[in-house]
Amino acid sequence: MNNRLRNILCSTLLLTLPMASFAKKESGNDSICRPLFTAFEINLGGASWVDKPLSYFTFSGLSLSVNLEMMRAAKGDSKWVRQHQFHYMYNKGSMAISGNGGSKANFGNYTFGIMRRSTVCPNLRFYYGPNLDVLGGKVDNDHGGNNPATYKIDISVGFTGMAVYDFKLGKRPVTAIYQMALPVFSAFTQTKQGYFTSSLFDGFRVGTWGSHFNMRNRLHADIHFNSWALRIGYNNDIITHYATPNHFQYVSHNFVLGFTGELMRWSKSNENKRIKTALYTY
Repeated sequence: MNNRLRNILCSTLLLTLPMASFAKKESGNDSICRPLFTAFEINLGGASWVDKPLSYFTFSGLSLSVNLEMMRAAKGDSKWVRQHQFHYMYNKGSMAISGNGGSKANFGNYTFGIMRRSTVCPNLRFYYGPNLDVLGGKVDNDHGGNNPATYKIDISVGFTGMAVYDFKLGKRPVTAIYQMALPVFSAFTQTKQGYFTSSLFDGFRVGTWGSHFNMRNRLHADIHFNSWALRIGYNNDIITHYATPNHFQYVSHNFVLGFTGELMRWSKSNENKRIKTALYTY
C-alpha cells in the first residue's frame, strides 16, 4: 500500500512540474507593464491649397486640426514600437491673389507605423520603420448655390523616422521629439462633382515622388509634470499630386498645444511590475 501511494505521489509530482513551469513563465510575462502612450493635440495655423479640377487659383486661410496619437511597445523583449495617429484637418480660405472667393478643405487621416527603437546614448533614441497612411477628404469652392467639389482618397506606403532627446529645463524634465513621415508609393483617386449635378470618377493613379509627393514633419517638446506632460510644438503637412488633369497641392503650418501621458502605468496593480515604455524614460 505504501509503495502504491508513493508511486501515485511521484506521478502527480511529475505531471505538475510542466504546469508549474508554464505558470511561472506566464507570471513572468504578466509582470511586464506596457503602458499606452497617448497624446491629444489641437493644431492652429495656416494652410494653402490649389485643386485644379475646381480652380487654377491658390486658396489660403485658417488651418485647424485635432490629433490623437497612441504608441505601445511590442510584447516580450522586442525593441519594436507600434504607433497610431488620427488626424482631422479643417481649412477655410480665400484666393491668395485677391482675397475674394471661398474654399473649404476637410480631411480625415489615419497613419500606422511600426518602428524599431535604437538607443544611441542614454539621452538620445532613434525610431525607424515602415508606415501606412490613409487620407480621405473633400475640397469645395463657394459659387452661390452651385458649389463644385472634389472627394479624394489617398493611400500611401513609406517610411517614418523619429529622434527623441531627453534633457532638463532647470529641474523640469523635457522630451524633445522630431518625426518625419515620407511615403514612397501612393495610390490617389478623386471624384469631381461639377457646378450642377454631374460627377466624374477619375480612377486610381499609382505613383511615387515624381508624380505624388507627401510629407509630414512634427517637432514637439513634452514638458513633464509627474504622470503627464504638456506638449507644445509645430506640425507641417504636405500633400501633392501632380498628375494631369487632377493637379492638387496642400501645405499647412500649425502651432501645437496638447497634453500627453502613459495610460495603465500608474495604477496600483502595476507599481511592482517592470515597465516597458514606448517613448518616455521618466
